[in-house]
Amino acid sequence: MIPPPLPPDEPRRLQALRRLGLLDTPAEERFDRIVRMAARTFRVPISLVSLVDGSRQWFKARVGMDTSSTARSVSFCGHAILTPDTFVVRDALDDKRFFDNPLVTAEPHVRFYAGHPLHAADGSPVGTLCLMDRRARDFGPEERQQLEDLASWVELELNALTLQQARTALAQQERFFELSVDMLCIAGVEGTFRQLSRAWSRTLGYSEQTLRATPLLELVHEEDRASTTEWLARGARGELLPRFEHRCRGQDGTWHWLQWNATVNPEEGIFYGVARDVTEQKRLEAERRQMERMKSEFVSTVSHELRTPLTSIRGSLGLLEGGILGELPAQAQDMVRIARTNTERLIRLINDILDLEKMESGKLDFHLEPLELDALLAQAVEAHQGYARECGASVELVVEAPGARVLADGDRFLQVLANLLSNALKFSPRGERVTLRLERVGPRLRVSVEDRGPGIPEAFRGRIFEKFAQADGSDSRRKGGTGLGLSIARALAERMGGTLDFVTTKGAGTTFRVELPEWHAEASVSAPSVPPQQEPAPRAGPHAARPRVLHVEADEDNRRVVANVLRDVADVVPASGPLEAESALRSGPFPLVIAEPVLPEGGVLPLAPLLAAAPVVLFSVREAEPELARQVSAVLVKSRTSNEELRSTVLRLLLSAAQPLPPRGVP
Repeated sequence: MIPPPLPPDEPRRLQALRRLGLLDTPAEERFDRIVRMAARTFRVPISLVSLVDGSRQWFKARVGMDTSSTARSVSFCGHAILTPDTFVVRDALDDKRFFDNPLVTAEPHVRFYAGHPLHAADGSPVGTLCLMDRRARDFGPEERQQLEDLASWVELELNALTLQQARTALAQQERFFELSVDMLCIAGVEGTFRQLSRAWSRTLGYSEQTLRATPLLELVHEEDRASTTEWLARGARGELLPRFEHRCRGQDGTWHWLQWNATVNPEEGIFYGVARDVTEQKRLEAERRQMERMKSEFVSTVSHELRTPLTSIRGSLGLLEGGILGELPAQAQDMVRIARTNTERLIRLINDILDLEKMESGKLDFHLEPLELDALLAQAVEAHQGYARECGASVELVVEAPGARVLADGDRFLQVLANLLSNALKFSPRGERVTLRLERVGPRLRVSVEDRGPGIPEAFRGRIFEKFAQADGSDSRRKGGTGLGLSIARALAERMGGTLDFVTTKGAGTTFRVELPEWHAEASVSAPSVPPQQEPAPRAGPHAARPRVLHVEADEDNRRVVANVLRDVADVVPASGPLEAESALRSGPFPLVIAEPVLPEGGVLPLAPLLAAAPVVLFSVREAEPELARQVSAVLVKSRTSNEELRSTVLRLLLSAAQPLPPRGVP
């Protein structure tokens, strides 16, 4: 036995067979009547419509055969589809290809076979109309013609469904083109339309006949023609076409922005495209950008026009409360405290709103560096002792992982802690304590803020990190706040690669937990950090004069406040702008310059002359860009810096400037 070889175009043939959609379908009278007629016409016991797939021959219609399929390897039809004409085996026992075939040696004991190939619409041979007999017989030219005629009938039936499906698909396509909101088209690669959906006429106003007669490039805005030509040329070269936008002229002369998704069949030279009118989206986008600009300008105005006076108000009240004018009467002292507390509250509100805007616009800068957490936590505790006394509570620090470090932005991390500690103190019963705890949890470090307050209401827990979220009906409204602090704190923690969550129990308190990956030095050993020493004032010798500090600031009130804050540290020389600063620098050297780089009219103070003269501290309404921050000795944001922090920063830098430099080669 010789199995039938595969045709050279077997993949294409099998694809054509599958497209017919007839394999393994129920019997149909339109095929059954043909095999019955063939059996009667040629007086044979077996007649089949056989479809040959990859591994078998399957019978769509059969007479005289009980089984519905046989293996392709033993099939006669597998040989028949290889020939263009009728394939005849007069006597299988005398044919070396079939004499030992199981279809010959066993049921159905085939001796005679005649089969004419059946073709799909693309010409691929997919099967046969075949005759079988249990005795050898001749098959003359007239019989061959009759079998070929019947096979043509079978082919018509094979492809009739395909043709009907094609007609249906064409009708659906036309309906789709008619109803589509998008602008569908089929065009030549040179841009001449061949088929258009009605959306083109609805959008641009031209009739379909006009559009068919007008090349696409004639509709395109002059400024967009070169890019459109190149886009079409890319498609003609067979390249993938990216999403594309250009302007097209409507019948009324208006310009429409069209956004395209398209593909090209370079072999056919056909362009298939879907365009969408995005003119309104473009308009809205332009309005959105305008609103963003206005918002940015407003934020800048708020930053300068509110932060600057509030800083001087807070500084002045702090100085009064600290006794700069002597001890105040008890009632006056209480009024000053109330004013300072509410000023702090207003500053926090402004800071929260500005931070939120920066985070949403992606403009909040981070300077990540290895930091020892226990030092940061001690700083946070110290900064909140005064607020703790006001709340009648206390703050304790518990360090279970001393010396542990994280990669973080120190100022941002302190901002997170400030939010958590102020909340915890605000809701703590009088006489209770808030615990700030540092512990190691696997490869991460956990900083917990534990209070013993009333806990977070059940209904509010799912919304606690949402912007402007507050627990209505609880004590939080009476305690005040913007509802932004926790949202900002979580965003800051996540930007530093950490998480912020909480656990709470009604009546037993709440614990907020910040977790960050622990940082380990890999190759180098960092120099030990030296805490700033708090000295009364730097002196170069027993008879040295007080150091002079140049303060460049346009706001007169802030200049006066800074001078009073630093009254026991240095003599502050004020300068309202670049010209006065230049004049002051000519009067003699300064070991330190304090500068507000933001000018009232919106410009920026030239810092190069100041940086060339002395170390510079930025004391500003805005946070400095990272590149600028690396050039200066310190960056202090007015609304976040207390009088004590300003004083200690200046004192530390003056002490550093007063230290003599070691000889070369001495560490």
